[in-house]
Amino acid sequence: MPPHSCGPLVLDVLLPAMTPARRFFAISLFALLTPAAGVFSAPPAQAGPKVPPSGVAEFTPFRNHGAAMLLLSPGDGRILDANAAATHFYGYPPERLIGRTLDELTAMDNEAIAGERALAQLESRSHLVLPQRLANGRVRAVEFYTSPLAGTTTAAGGPAQLAVLQDVEGLREAEARLAEYRLHTEEAILRNNREAVETQSRLRQALLAAVLIQALIIALLIANVANRRRITRALVHREEQLTALIDAMPDLVCFKDGNGRWRQVNAFAVRQLGLEGIDYHNCRNLELAERQPFHHDTFHACEATDEAAWQQRSVYRSEERIPSPDNPHSVFDVIKVPLFNPDGSRRGMVVIGRDITARKAADSEIERLAYFDPLTNLPNRRLLQDRIANAQAGARRSGRYGAILLVDLDYFKTLNEARGHEMGDRLLKAVAERLTGCLREADTVARFGGDEFVLLLPDLASHAGFAADMARSVAAKVRNAVALPYPMDDEDVVVAASIGVTLIPNGQATTIADLLKQAETAMYQAKEAGRDQVRFFEPEMQARVEARFALEGDLRHAVERGELQMYLQPQVDAEGQIQAAEALMRWQHPQRGLVPPSHFIPVAEETGLILELGEWAMRETCRLLARAEAAGTPIRMAVNVSPRQFHRSGFIRRVRDILAETGADPTRLTMEVTEGLVIDRIHQTVATMSELRALGVHFSIDDFGTGYSSLAYLKRLPINELKIDKTFIQDAPSDPNDAALIDTILAVAAHLRLNVVAEGVETREQADFLTRRAPMLYQGYLFGRPEPAEGLLERLAAQQVMNSASS
Repeated sequence: MPPHSCGPLVLDVLLPAMTPARRFFAISLFALLTPAAGVFSAPPAQAGPKVPPSGVAEFTPFRNHGAAMLLLSPGDGRILDANAAATHFYGYPPERLIGRTLDELTAMDNEAIAGERALAQLESRSHLVLPQRLANGRVRAVEFYTSPLAGTTTAAGGPAQLAVLQDVEGLREAEARLAEYRLHTEEAILRNNREAVETQSRLRQALLAAVLIQALIIALLIANVANRRRITRALVHREEQLTALIDAMPDLVCFKDGNGRWRQVNAFAVRQLGLEGIDYHNCRNLELAERQPFHHDTFHACEATDEAAWQQRSVYRSEERIPSPDNPHSVFDVIKVPLFNPDGSRRGMVVIGRDITARKAADSEIERLAYFDPLTNLPNRRLLQDRIANAQAGARRSGRYGAILLVDLDYFKTLNEARGHEMGDRLLKAVAERLTGCLREADTVARFGGDEFVLLLPDLASHAGFAADMARSVAAKVRNAVALPYPMDDEDVVVAASIGVTLIPNGQATTIADLLKQAETAMYQAKEAGRDQVRFFEPEMQARVEARFALEGDLRHAVERGELQMYLQPQVDAEGQIQAAEALMRWQHPQRGLVPPSHFIPVAEETGLILELGEWAMRETCRLLARAEAAGTPIRMAVNVSPRQFHRSGFIRRVRDILAETGADPTRLTMEVTEGLVIDRIHQTVATMSELRALGVHFSIDDFGTGYSSLAYLKRLPINELKIDKTFIQDAPSDPNDAALIDTILAVAAHLRLNVVAEGVETREQADFLTRRAPMLYQGYLFGRPEPAEGLLERLAAQQVMNSASS
C-alpha cells in the first residue's frame, strides 16, 4: 500500500477515540501535511482531449490546484505545462519553465540524478528527492511524485507525465514521525483485524455447541474490551507524541475554528506572540490584541490576512512583521490554509509561519554586495550601467539632456604605493563622501574601479547647450571639492582630479559602453592638458562651454568694475512727445565691447547673477528718476523685473530701501513683469504686487499676448499697463489676424481701464495703424533707439523748453 493511501483509514480508526479539540487538531494537521494525496489516489481520468505541447489550459483542476504540478514529456522529461503554484515555487513565469527539461532545473549532475533514481527503485519509493534551483538562485530539496496522465497524448506519442512537487525542507522530521505513527497504527489495525477473523472462526466452530459458543462469546467480548483499551491508550500516547512534535517545531503553528477562534498553538507561537499566562483559547484576533498590547498591530494585521485567506478560499501566503522583545523587526513567511465543510461553510484554518528575518537580511546583504562597492559603499559598475540605461530611456521620453562625468584622481597610484594601501583606501572613501555631497538627490556617483568615479547627472536641461553649461558647473564644483586637503593622521593629503564629460543622449553614442568611452576619452584629454582639468568629449561643445564659462566669470565682476550701463528708450504719445522711458541694461566689456543682453541675460538667469544685476538695475533706475525730478523734468521710467528677483525673499524690503536711498518718487516707477511671472504662485504674486502698489509703484505686463493671457488673472492683479508685443505690431497693417489680436488687446485694456504701450513700432505705417484705434504710448526705433540715459534726459529737457516756449 502506498504511504499516502492509508491516511483515511487511520483517521477512521483514530478519530472516534479523540476529544473534539484533539480531533480538530489531527484533521487540520493531516490536511496540511498531505496536500497532494488526493492527486495520486484518484482513479484514472476518462479519456479526454489530447494535451498540446503548449499546455492543458482546459484542465481547470490542474491550473488551480494548490500543489505545485508539472506536465512532462514522457520521452525526454521536457516541461509541457506548469500550474500557478509551480511557477510561484520556481519563481519563473510559465514561458520560462515550459520547454525546459527537469534536469536543467535540478542542482545535480546527470550521474547524481541517475544515482537517486536507482536508489528510489531499490527502496521501492514512488518518488524522487531532487534539489531544485529556483529563479532567485536558491536550492530547495523537492520530492517528485510522477504518474502517467490517462487520456492525454503528447507530441512524443505517449501520455503526459503528471509530476507533483513537494518541498520537504523543514518537514522531513515531522513526516518521518508521522510515518512512524501511521505504521504503528496500521499494525494495530491489522492485529485487530486478525483477531476479528479468529473470533469469527471460533464463532462458526462454536455453533456445534451452545455452551461452548456462549463461553467463547464471553471470552471474545472480554478480549475485545481489553484490546480497545490498549488501542485507546496507544492513541492517547500517539496524540501526545504528535503534540510534542508540533511544539518542537521552530515554526509558528496555529489552529483556528471556522469563527476565527484560536483553538491551539504550539510553544514557539506562544513565545513569539507573548501568550504566556494568557488564556487564548476561543479568543479572536481582536480580543487578543486587547490582551497583548505589545502585539496589538500584529493581531490586527492577522485579522486582515485571515479574512483575505477566507475570501481567496485557497492557500494564502504573505510576509508579516511579528516582533518579539528580542527582535522588534522580525519578519515571518506566513501560510494560511482555510478549511471548508462540504456545504461550503467555514470549518477552520491552519496557520504556519516561518521566521525569515535572517534570510531577508542575507538577501539584502547579497544585493548590496552585488550592486555596491564594498569599500566606498557607492554603486558599482553594474548598478551604474543600470542607472545609465534608465537615464537614456528618460532622456528619450522627455527630450531633456543629462551628462556623465568620469573623475580620475591624479597621481593616486603614486600616493598609494608611497603611503600604503590603507591610506589609499581611506582617501578613496573620503573622496567618495565629497563627491556625494556635490550632487543632487537624483544624481548618482559610482566607483568605476581603482581611483575612477563616474557621476551620472540625469534631467539637466531641454537644450544641449544649457545641459553642457550645467555639467561644466558641476564638474568645476567637483574638481574644487576634490582638491581640498584631506586630513590623514598627522598630515594633509592633497589630490587633484581630471574630469571627462559627455552628454546623454549623444548622437555618436548609442550604447552605455560608448558613452563611458567618450567620457574616458575626454578625461584623458584633460590629463593631456596638464591634469586637474575638465574636458568635454566634443571639441566644439568644449569651446562653447569654455566661452560661456568665461562670460559667466566676467559677468560676476561686471557690477563691481562699473561695466554695466543704463540705457533709456523713449515712450511717446501720438504727437511724438516723450511721456515715459524704459530702462534697458547694457554691458560694456573692456575686451568684448558692447555685449548684447541676449548673450548675458540668459547666463545671469541660469547662474543666479540676475539677482545682483536686477538689484543694480532697480537702483540705477531709481537714481535716474530722482535725477530727472531734481532737474525739473519728471518722467515715468519702467524697469524689467525677473521672476527670480520678484519671488526672492525680502524683495519688497529691498525696493523700499532703494527708494529711500535714492529719493525716487515711487509713483513714477513702473515694474515690467512677464505673464509667466504673474501666473506662477498667483496668490503670492498678488500679495507682493498689492503691497508695492500701496507704495505707489505701477505694474506693466510685458509682451502681453505671448504667454498665459487670461482675463481671470488680469482682473485680480493690481496692474496699470499692458505692453503689446512687437510680434503683433510688425504685420498688423497688412495681416488681418494680427489686427484682430491688437483690437482684442485694446478692448481688454479699455474694459479694465489699463494704459497701453505698443512696443517695436518701427514704421510710420505701423504708428498710423495704431493711432487710428486707440490712444496709447509708442516705443520703437521710429521714435528712438535705446541710448545712454544722459542723452535721453537732455532730449527731455529740450522738449520741456520747447513746450514752455510754445505755450
